[in-house]
Amino acid sequence: MSRNQIKTGKSRYESRARRVLIPEFRFQKIKFLSTHHDGNPNGVPDYVFSADEDGYYPNFPILIQGDGRPWRIGNLYLTNKLKNESGYESRTFRGIADHLLDYLRFLEDEQLDYLCLPKNDRLKVTFRYKRRLEEQLRNGELSASNAKARINAVVNFYREIMNWNLVDRSLIQNAPFEEVGRHITVTSQYGIQNSIKIKSHNLTISTPKKQRQSDYINDGGELRPLTVEDQESVLKALLASSREYQLMFYFALFTGARIQTVGTMRVKHLKGKMDGDGDLRLPIGHGTEIDTKRGKPMQLLVPEWLVKDMLIYSRSPEAIKRRERSFYGDTEDNYVFLSRNGIPYYTSKKEIYDRRDASVSRKAGMSDRALNVSIQDGASLRQHIREILLPRIYSENPSFQDFTFHDLRASFGMNLLESQLKHMGDQRITAALEYVQQRMGHSSKETTMQYLNYKSRLQWKNSVQHEFESQLFKHVNTAANADGLV
Repeated sequence: MSRNQIKTGKSRYESRARRVLIPEFRFQKIKFLSTHHDGNPNGVPDYVFSADEDGYYPNFPILIQGDGRPWRIGNLYLTNKLKNESGYESRTFRGIADHLLDYLRFLEDEQLDYLCLPKNDRLKVTFRYKRRLEEQLRNGELSASNAKARINAVVNFYREIMNWNLVDRSLIQNAPFEEVGRHITVTSQYGIQNSIKIKSHNLTISTPKKQRQSDYINDGGELRPLTVEDQESVLKALLASSREYQLMFYFALFTGARIQTVGTMRVKHLKGKMDGDGDLRLPIGHGTEIDTKRGKPMQLLVPEWLVKDMLIYSRSPEAIKRRERSFYGDTEDNYVFLSRNGIPYYTSKKEIYDRRDASVSRKAGMSDRALNVSIQDGASLRQHIREILLPRIYSENPSFQDFTFHDLRASFGMNLLESQLKHMGDQRITAALEYVQQRMGHSSKETTMQYLNYKSRLQWKNSVQHEFESQLFKHVNTAANADGLV
């Protein structure tokens, strides 16, 4: 059973329901024609469908029932959500659709209708689903975060199909859940605590508060900075990878860039002037065509050697061939990194907008094959780590821990902090933290402080571990002691 099948519940339910992606989803406009014209003697109105030119949504998810028919209410919900929200992110909608797919599979497995809502809460389909999720959670089949996300997705589904009048209210016997107000305490960046009221529901799945992992930093997800030795292991394993993979990993490790930034750089961005320190000051984020998290504008410092290597790669016959196969063609507006098929490793927001414009497609002069490409979100890079790099590393270093592409950003942050403290000294910790905050693009100094706390925590942990092991190990009956090796 694949990881995706487990994720969407296929291995847990007797259901053949599935989620499919429409590469170029567009809303259709209906244009009514006159009822009084030749060829229409009965006066029945004629109409034609035309595509909405402004509504191009790549990789839009649609839910299909086990019998092969579209799930009408689920798809109505998704399309109305699309109309009512200002921005479209395929990955976000796929996530919502996957949660609803799990619910659809549960309904088919239990042979229940989504409107099975009797007066008794325990018999309502929503409460039955909650119990099933809690059972999967207890059995280790589902994480706490996924269980909460699933039930919240179902709650939002019912809230909005009623708010948008997608279902006849007379068919809803009783409320699918009860709205509940809760108060939570939040602490501002200045240490001031406030209590705020949030909207909740009585389908909430209670789970123990997750213990904070001392080996991780929360910087857009749980990240684990690699030690210098581990970074060396990664770089050695990369030597056997193709050049574009090497350069993408180098860029993340030596600039702190996120995966969407690495994947959406264009060739023209490498042509900027070097500063006095030999670095390229590269603006990224909103208005630059290089994507960042939530479009946040910031500046990366790219080492001169890396810029030169990337330019050399961009001029290579292989890179040119890949650009010729891609949407933008062999131009400097194209991505630095493309797969052999001319597909980006991470599709930029600009490309999505450009594909909406039919005139851009015609000007590009690309074939249907180049135009009809699914949206990428860095999956190839994650696959390269999982299937290529880690096996290479384990063969040389069996004790090496797993890592993610995003961990390279945390490793850069820790390397940067270590370097600053080494040159500036502990007396200038504040200045060092401010520099790291600026280079990493952290909105809050609290996020940057985690790097300093991580460093102190790791040093303390290692010293304490060594201290008590040295003191106690002499009294432990082991083969090593018996042989006089300790």
